Amino acid sequence: MVSDEDRLRGKVAKLNASLDELETQLEPLFTKSLPETLVALETIQQAKLQVVLPYVLYDLVFVYLKTRGIDPRTHPVIGELDRVRQYFDKIKSAEDSEEKKRLGIDKVAASRFIKHAIAQAKLVQVEGPNNTAHEPASTSSERVPVKITSKMAERAEYEKNLEELGSEEEEDLEVFDSAEVSGDENTMEEEALPPQDKGKLRMVEREVPETEEQVGGRRKRQRIDPFAASGKS
Repeated sequence: MVSDEDRLRGKVAKLNASLDELETQLEPLFTKSLPETLVALETIQQAKLQVVLPYVLYDLVFVYLKTRGIDPRTHPVIGELDRVRQYFDKIKSAEDSEEKKRLGIDKVAASRFIKHAIAQAKLVQVEGPNNTAHEPASTSSERVPVKITSKMAERAEYEKNLEELGSEEEEDLEVFDSAEVSGDENTMEEEALPPQDKGKLRMVEREVPETEEQVGGRRKRQRIDPFAASGKS
């Protein structure tokens, strides 16, 4: 069983180790004077250092009183420690307010960026639908079939009738041309034949029945072969 003396010796050894570590951490501060150290720091860091130093000293006094067997709660050092803690709270509130100011400045800058981005997005939305509207129009015009109206049908019927009338006129012209040619051939053949053959030719024409064709409202006589009549003779 560990005696009280051994337990106390262990605590003292831990205290010495803590003091040695504290001296190592405070050594950079001891190499320079306090004003020289404060010059190289920012304002908020200077305030922290000036508050930390008295707090450390009062804390050491608290430890010293404990080692001497004096109750620190009855010593005025407790009041000083509470006073220094108030400065810690003030420094913390100052840091928070400064951080809020920075955030406020960042918010203003961010709002400018956002407004600029929204303006660009609106411009793209205004220009985009116009460009895309032309493309579907062109594709739709290619795919949609042509709608036939009543006027278009009447026009097509009128052109069809004109074509039919033109074809009938051409047939009539052919009939007249063929009739004239056949008449000329008959006269030439009659002139070429001797008088006795001419009479036979007329008799054959009377015997052959006339066949008529109705072409475009006009009659067309079939062509007669004069040599057939000469063959009968």
